[in-house]
Amino acid sequence: MAKISALLMALFAIFTFLAIAQATGAGLASSPTQPLSGYPTIAGDSVQRSSSSPLTLGEVVLTFVTGLSTIILNTLRGYVLLPPILEGDGNSSPQASDTLLDSELTLDIAKQLATELETRLQLCKTDIRQSLLTNHGTYLSSIDEVEKAQESISQLLHGVDELQMLFGDEETGIRARVIDAIEAESQAQEQFRGNTAVLQCLQVLSSLNNELEAMDNLVKSNKLSDAANAITNVEKFLADASIIEETRIEAVLNERIFMAKLNVKENVFRDLWKLVSIHTDDSIAHIRIGVADEQHPSECIRSLHSALDTLNNGSELQSVFSDRFIRGFVAPILSAPEINYESKNDTSSGEASKQEMEFSVSLGKGSDKVTSASDVCDVLIEAISFVNKALCSADNKSLVLWADGCATKIAALVLERCFLRCIPTTRKALEGFRQQIDVLVAFEGKLFDELYKTPQPDPKRSTESTEQRPISEKASQIGNLFAKRRCDEAFSQVRSLAESSSFSAYCMEQHEIWSLELVKGLAADPDCEPSPALAKVATNLVSNCKSDEVMSTIIFPRCTISTSIRSVVSAAYRLVNEGTLSSESAYLSLEFFDTARCLFDIYRALFLTLHRSQLTKVPALGWQFFNDCMYAAHHAGILGKIVSLLLEMQNVPENVMPVTFIDSSKDTGEGWKTTARLFFSVGSTHVASIVQQETDELKGLACSNKGNDAFYGASGSTKKAQLAKMVNQVRLSVTRLTRAIRPPAVVPHLFYQTMGRYIDAVFGTTIDAITGMSDIGVDDSQALSDHCRDMHSLISLFHLDPKVLESYADLLPSAAKRIFSSDAVSDELLDSDDSETLVAAVESSSNGNRDSLAVSISAFTSSLANEYCKLSDKLVQLADILVISRADIMARRRAGLLVQFAVEELVDLICALFADTPERTQDIQALRSL
Repeated sequence: MAKISALLMALFAIFTFLAIAQATGAGLASSPTQPLSGYPTIAGDSVQRSSSSPLTLGEVVLTFVTGLSTIILNTLRGYVLLPPILEGDGNSSPQASDTLLDSELTLDIAKQLATELETRLQLCKTDIRQSLLTNHGTYLSSIDEVEKAQESISQLLHGVDELQMLFGDEETGIRARVIDAIEAESQAQEQFRGNTAVLQCLQVLSSLNNELEAMDNLVKSNKLSDAANAITNVEKFLADASIIEETRIEAVLNERIFMAKLNVKENVFRDLWKLVSIHTDDSIAHIRIGVADEQHPSECIRSLHSALDTLNNGSELQSVFSDRFIRGFVAPILSAPEINYESKNDTSSGEASKQEMEFSVSLGKGSDKVTSASDVCDVLIEAISFVNKALCSADNKSLVLWADGCATKIAALVLERCFLRCIPTTRKALEGFRQQIDVLVAFEGKLFDELYKTPQPDPKRSTESTEQRPISEKASQIGNLFAKRRCDEAFSQVRSLAESSSFSAYCMEQHEIWSLELVKGLAADPDCEPSPALAKVATNLVSNCKSDEVMSTIIFPRCTISTSIRSVVSAAYRLVNEGTLSSESAYLSLEFFDTARCLFDIYRALFLTLHRSQLTKVPALGWQFFNDCMYAAHHAGILGKIVSLLLEMQNVPENVMPVTFIDSSKDTGEGWKTTARLFFSVGSTHVASIVQQETDELKGLACSNKGNDAFYGASGSTKKAQLAKMVNQVRLSVTRLTRAIRPPAVVPHLFYQTMGRYIDAVFGTTIDAITGMSDIGVDDSQALSDHCRDMHSLISLFHLDPKVLESYADLLPSAAKRIFSSDAVSDELLDSDDSETLVAAVESSSNGNRDSLAVSISAFTSSLANEYCKLSDKLVQLADILVISRADIMARRRAGLLVQFAVEELVDLICALFADTPERTQDIQALRSL
């Protein structure tokens, strides 16, 4: 029963497929293709060959299914319908076509049946493929029906599976052959679909080719608007053609479209520059408006703009024209010092558009005259008006020609030429410059009106009110700009002074006492008087100087300084004065004050860096630089006090004053103190290096660079001559080295101090060389004693002219220190402990007692030698030791007169001067026990 149920299900599937196959066969039979003929027909209980009626695919399948059904039914009855006996060529034998064997289905018969079925299926596949290739339309309409047939085939395969379960796959092999036939048919369908896609692609490419030919022809014929439309159409067509998307064909077409756009743009700008010519040479700037095809220039411009606008590049025409106008006309006019306007055509007449129009401006580049800002602005407005009138049609349609930002660029160029470069550096000139600013602001308004305010504005253009107006913006900042220009000029001036190698000297005629008159002299400006605030602070500062200690802060002694540092100090005072006049804001005042301090710092850093070698090689320049540093430190300290007082006088409430300003005002005083200390440190360090270098040179001269050997055999005539020559060389060298620092080049105290270092170096070298000798004869000791006294005569070089010293007599010892704010810093220029002696000597000279003056000067010189030459007494005592007895040496030691000598130095001298005796040994022991 199970087998019977399976067979019934198979038969149901077969009959279902039969119905679908008949419908499919009818569809295929209706095609104009050749019918399938010559196939055997399976009907009833026999197998017959029909040669008269052709078979369609449906009939073939029907015949196959009918025969297969008959086989199955006869099998159930126990009978088998034999298929035709196949010959060697695969054809059936007519003798056996009607034979019915009443026997079981054998393996050979099943194989013959399978072979016949495979042959017929292969022939059907070939004919179907030929039919599909010759008639695609019919096949496409049958695709849906074939899909339904495939579902029936699936059911057929299910029935075949049931048969295979009944007979076995080894006996039938039906399923494999049916599946192969179905797969082959699917491949044929896929190939047809591919051919259909290729056909559609060729149709699309043909349409695109026609569009491209039309586009190229329009571009070549210079029909720019039509060409732009054609390019747009091609782009749209290509965007809709998804069949060639992401293919090499699409890339090639995009490249052709790009080149077409590029050609259209080039032709647009070629026609534009034929119509509008902007040219500038060395002597003249031209704007020419031509005539094209009897059209008004505005129509030509609109046509060109329309072509680019179609390509979504309409703003490029405005941008390129505006840039050409600015670079080719505006910039050359603004760079020429003198310009002259010449008008050749009247663009206001109705006939103007029928002839060439020209706007010319002559450029006087070699002229010394400078065209005023108002004239330059008028020429630019006339030029823009000329272009607008020449390129506007009669009905006053809006002109789409000027790019966004064009007015801002032109205004920025005018701002640079007529505003920023012309900002004055004096307040008197600033008042007149404000009138020019008003002219420039009015020009900016006309410029924006002329460029943008047309009767029918372009809806695509952004509102020009959002554009920045640079001239108006800078006009509102004139106070800050003036301050910046003033400070920049001061920086430039100080930099030039620092880089200058003139080293011009300024010899002060008297001590510089800080006063209101001095402030007015330093802050004197041809166009600006000292402000009341500065005068008030100066007066208060002077009136508060009641003690000598405070007076020292406002007195600078007479000396020689450079004209450069004096100019730097004057520039700083002028900036401070400007800061007191700046009523716009407290920030401007602070900017002026900080700039004044920076002038000192810049000069200090640059001057020493650029001229270090000259300052080292030439001592006079080095000492002048030292004076400059002291002078700058002196005035930096005073300006620090002034600025602090001025900031306290600022009428700015703390509740509205920014915190940064409060902090800056508090740090200002410390900044000035730091500047003063740096100048003092730099000057002192540089002079110390010079003195050390020259001291080493003198030490070599004091012993002829031979050490102890220079003094052995001093009693000989040759050696005496050498020692005398040595003394003369040392004297000449000291005189030469101190010539650059003799007052009034520097103050006397510095002269004495430096002289003392030089002479001490000579004395010390002489003492060390003699005390280091191991043997000194009697005659040599006398010669060496004389040599020591000759060397000691160098203290006469301390002598200075009393007339020179007279001007320094009023510098009291109590005024020996300069006070920077609250910190006391020693002032090398004023620190002298012998001012009282000097005052007494000068007063004696003023009373007519010249002899007394000579004695006083001699005593003063000796006192200076004792003060500044620490080894003066030691050298004199050495001269005595060389000629006195051993007992005198011991007596002086016990009396405390030889305290400058160490015990071992005295022992060495005794051993060198006296023979080795028990008495000498006892004296040495006694000397060491003292």
